[in-house]
Amino acid sequence: MPTTPPHPTEPEADERRVQHLLRMRIDGPTAHQPAAAQTVPPRTTQAPAAAPVRDWWDDLYADEPEPETDGPVRGGGRLPDWRKPKPVLPAPAEDEPEEPEEPAAEENPTPDVEQDTEPPAKPAPAAPGWLQPEPGYYPPLPPVLPTVRRAPAALSPKTRAGLYNAAAAGAGWSLGLYDLFARAIANCGATTSIGGALTLGAGSCLVIAHLWDRRTRHWWIGLAWVARIPLATAITALALYAPASTI
Repeated sequence: MPTTPPHPTEPEADERRVQHLLRMRIDGPTAHQPAAAQTVPPRTTQAPAAAPVRDWWDDLYADEPEPETDGPVRGGGRLPDWRKPKPVLPAPAEDEPEEPEEPAAEENPTPDVEQDTEPPAKPAPAAPGWLQPEPGYYPPLPPVLPTVRRAPAALSPKTRAGLYNAAAAGAGWSLGLYDLFARAIANCGATTSIGGALTLGAGSCLVIAHLWDRRTRHWWIGLAWVARIPLATAITALALYAPASTI
């Protein structure tokens, strides 16, 4: 503990007092303690003697096996000793099904009392659309129209085509077209040869059929029949051409 400075009773007391204050400021309060008190020897503890190490030869030829002692285990206070047999744990008890709790009865039941409750709101109707299904709607089936079978024609198509062309050729005969075709074919045969006359007649029929009749056969039936008169007349004149006759 710090010592009190001496009282300044002598001339050297001031010097000692100043030295004491400087020593206290520089060295601290332990400056005036004895050396034995300042140096404290460190505390030493003696380590426990190590147990003798057993050899395998001693264990093999020992008269009686020494019982194993449970030595200190690191962390033994926190973890169980793994060398000891584990205790048998009881099986967990089966969970009993919980019974549903019955709702507690109302303390003051008020039967036959109309409650002002609003009815549940109905969903808003969806916007109409042609892809939205409508329950209970079945589209009407189109009526089945009976197919009426036409009566068979009295004349076959070939017979009608023959009468059609014969009538056109007769009209050309009556109009004088036959004489023009027949005279031209006969003059060609008289001046050149029979082959030239046949070539002229066949060429005339092909030209009329390609340039005229092919474009008019799809018209209205009356106009198509009138346009068929030149071709029918030329074919008739070529068919009735007789070089040896004197008509």
